[in-house]
Amino acid sequence: MPLSADEVGIVRTVFDGYDIEREGLIHINQFPSLLNRLNKSQEDTIAAVEHASRLADDNNGRISFEDVVNVLNMIDKSKHVPEGEGPDPKVLQFLSILEEYRIKCEEEGNYLEASRAHKQLGILRKQEEKRQQKVIQARHISERQDVQLAHNMQFAEFNKQWDKYLQEYDQMAQMYIQQMTERHALVLLEFQKQLRDELAGKPPKWSRSLLDQRRKQHINARNKNYAMAQKLKKLSDISEEKERKAMEEQQAIAFARREAKFRMQQQTELQALLKRIEARRKEHIKQRELDTKRLLQRNRNVQAVLENKQAAEQQKLFSEIKKVLYSSEVLKNGMSESMKKKTQQSQSAGNLLSSTAPMSSTQRTSGSPGKTAPMGAGRNNFGQAQHQPEQYGQADDEDAAGHGAVGEDAGAFDDFDDGERPNFNNLIYNGDNGLGGNSTFGESNSTGEYV
Repeated sequence: MPLSADEVGIVRTVFDGYDIEREGLIHINQFPSLLNRLNKSQEDTIAAVEHASRLADDNNGRISFEDVVNVLNMIDKSKHVPEGEGPDPKVLQFLSILEEYRIKCEEEGNYLEASRAHKQLGILRKQEEKRQQKVIQARHISERQDVQLAHNMQFAEFNKQWDKYLQEYDQMAQMYIQQMTERHALVLLEFQKQLRDELAGKPPKWSRSLLDQRRKQHINARNKNYAMAQKLKKLSDISEEKERKAMEEQQAIAFARREAKFRMQQQTELQALLKRIEARRKEHIKQRELDTKRLLQRNRNVQAVLENKQAAEQQKLFSEIKKVLYSSEVLKNGMSESMKKKTQQSQSAGNLLSSTAPMSSTQRTSGSPGKTAPMGAGRNNFGQAQHQPEQYGQADDEDAAGHGAVGEDAGAFDDFDDGERPNFNNLIYNGDNGLGGNSTFGESNSTGEYV
């Protein structure tokens, strides 16, 4: 039940006593004292402070009056006993009347009637005991189903984020490959142009026999022996044409050889980039498998803790049920205060366990995943590792030493940013109430098992 208007007024009066600056805010450290002024129990104070602390984290350690009212309403709601759970007052009243009737018959010597009343009492007690046990078991099943459903939603969101991350990684890798290919094409054109100019600028290197023929040709021409000069000229022209073709063929061979060498350098550079891309992708897939194992292990731990708490709760409640139903004194006085308190505590614990299930999709998306260190944070390029060794072990950089690009411009593609890996910690409720946090499981090791 929400707080009444009078109760809200009392809370406002106490709140104003702590709000000295009249800003409508108080520090979280003042909240326990405020609850003490409101005569809240120690259990209620602990639960309220845990919930208020999460609200204060978003407001520089301060909470508003509305936050205080909401927290108090949540605490009162968690103490509410669900319908159908606990002893039925009408059954207890009937059992009390029947027990008095049995005692009266026994005192009057009407033993047959007392025997009938005793049998009827046993039947009713068994029926009421089974009814209450079924209600408790149904609540426990519902709690486990809610937690399992939340885990399934969490795992689906986890896979969705990883699929999106790998897709973006592949798109980014293709963009870098395309950029390198386009740059290689432009550089190759420029190299071919320079190589042609270089080969064309070299003077031809004629053979000695051709040079001797040309010399004789010029001597005959100066001596007015034009017939011999003409004959030598034709022979020299034929020899020059043959040598020119041979030189052109040699230049073409040299051009092809140097071009092939240059293309090989570019291909080696591209292969180095592809190798780094593939190595990083394998690392991402390996990290995804590790994150999946850790996530599933954490969910199994949550389920195990929930089942253990429910088993302990069942044992206590079943014992209390028998005490209530088989105690003549309790039947006369009605449901004991201890039973009421334990029933409320058990329901409060159940609500607390339910609240520790993974956050819904709305809660998950409302956070800011970028503020937390990503699980197995990726590299800022294909050659430099940026793992978080204090959390997930030292990064294996053997590939970084062997994946350097070949060629002068290899460093131009070393700034490949493959983003942040999905952080499954953002998908898991890791509050201070015991489940999913260190207070219950302790620190986790590299395999996701808690010690």
